[in-house]
Parts: sequence; structure tokens; C-alpha cells
Amino acid sequence: MSSDSILYHSEGCSLPIPPRLQRLIRLAPWLLRVPLFASLVLRRFLHVRASQISPGFYAVVPDYLSAESVNLNDTVFINYASVSIGAGTRFSGENILLTSTHCPGDFSKVIARPIKIGRNVWITYRCIILGGVTIGDNVVIGAGSVVTKDIPSNVVAAGNPCQVIRVIN
Repeated sequence: MSSDSILYHSEGCSLPIPPRLQRLIRLAPWLLRVPLFASLVLRRFLHVRASQISPGFYAVVPDYLSAESVNLNDTVFINYASVSIGAGTRFSGENILLTSTHCPGDFSKVIARPIKIGRNVWITYRCIILGGVTIGDNVVIGAGSVVTKDIPSNVVAAGNPCQVIRVIN
């Protein structure tokens, strides 16, 4: 990152990133492996209670991540807007939650929308969840799915784009 790097916030304002913060962001993947630093970072930016966080967890969090009693395995959060995860939710691995995209007419602008995931959801292997999506309670998202639209409660959904396959009784 150069000294003129920009940090985009969910309200649409942009702020220059100070050089010291740029260095910290570059070192974050390695520093998160240091237990003391990782706990300080998680305490500052994440609201994660009684959750299991594996060493492969990585987050870019200028905004807010809320999770309670969830299992975060090798999951990458790139969130410029809030991410809310309900209790009992599990991530199998190598998942990406991406709350931001670029404005089609002006690539210098970032659009950020929150992600909401309900209770008792299973996000299986290598799923991508895009900003603005709400996933209901008691949902299974199939491996390799790209979730671009809201998923209702009590269903199994999969595919690219992710669609409801069947209802869970």
C-alpha cells in the first residue's frame, strides 16, 4: 500500500490510511498468529463470543463483525459493512464473505452492504457470500456456492448463483 491508500467506510466516506496503519494491515496475517496480538485485535474489532476461531481465520474489518457461538474455520471476511452471524452457525472452510463491490460507473467508488446470517446455518466448503445478502435460520449452503440474493429460512441452497434446492421440514 502506498501512503495515499484509502480506507472506505460503509457510509461511503473515504479516509486516508496513515502509514503506521498501512504497515499493520500488511503484517496482519502474520501478527494474527501471535496469540496476544490476535486477542487484542479480535477484542477491538470483532464482537465474537464463545466462538471457535481456527488459525486460518482472516478478517479485514474497518467496520463490525457480530457473531455468537459460531465456528469460523479458514473463513475470510473482507467487510467494509457490518457482518452479523447468528448463534450455532458453522463455516466449513475457505469461505469468503465480501461486503463491498465497486460502483459500475466509477471504479474508484466502493459500495458496501451488510451481510446477515441467521441461526444454525451451515456454510459448507468454498462458498462466497456477497454484500446485501440475508440468509435465514436453519439453512445449508452447498459447497462452492455464490450467494448473490437472500436465502429464506429452513432450506438447502446451492449453486452459482445460489438457489433453493429443497425445503427442510
